[in-house]
Amino acid sequence: MRLTRRGALATVVTMAGLSAAPARVPRVPRRPRTMVVIGDSWAAGLYADPAHALGQVAAARLGWHVTVDAGSGTGYLTGVGDQISSDELSYVDRVADLPTRKGVDVVVVQGGSNDRTQPLDQLDEAVRQTLRLVRHRFPGARRMMLGPGPDPLPVTADQWSIDRQLAGSAAAEHVDYVSMLREGWISETVHTSAIDPRTEHPTVAGQRYLGLQLASALRRLYPDLTTPAH
Repeated sequence: MRLTRRGALATVVTMAGLSAAPARVPRVPRRPRTMVVIGDSWAAGLYADPAHALGQVAAARLGWHVTVDAGSGTGYLTGVGDQISSDELSYVDRVADLPTRKGVDVVVVQGGSNDRTQPLDQLDEAVRQTLRLVRHRFPGARRMMLGPGPDPLPVTADQWSIDRQLAGSAAAEHVDYVSMLREGWISETVHTSAIDPRTEHPTVAGQRYLGLQLASALRRLYPDLTTPAH
């Protein structure tokens, strides 16, 4: 190929520029983190805004995607009435009905206070079965249990008993457990604004507060999932 003087100079300049410029490695975007929340009326946003309950608030704070499967009045043992819809089944039955889903990073199972009317000698097996089913349905996902909040205040001996049993079941299955009661998420002061005294459920502001608390707990437990990529 024949080059003119102008063409030769242009080639030299171009080659010089190429040799001087640092090589750039293409940045591969990180897959958005995904969370599934399974729970009761607190996770469902009953009496507040179901689209902005604690699971959605936590996910928005972390920049994650979230799917919420929550049914008011349900628990590890407890279903509702004649169970006319899937979200009225107990946690065990709901998780058992879910299809296998890969690529989920975290599954949070919230609640347990609705089980206080059930035979508590059956609670441990129901919790452990739920957690095993979660592991099977969401292979590779981190599993976290979020214990019930004060329902109502002051916390009763039955509430503390449920919380201790849930914590023990989680430990037996090597699952992270976060206790709202032990960590004092809802103190007397917070309770006034976060919980509606008529319904004993979180208000819109209360759901936001709980969601931010959940996001903080997830950051503490799973820093590798919540640290922004550089």
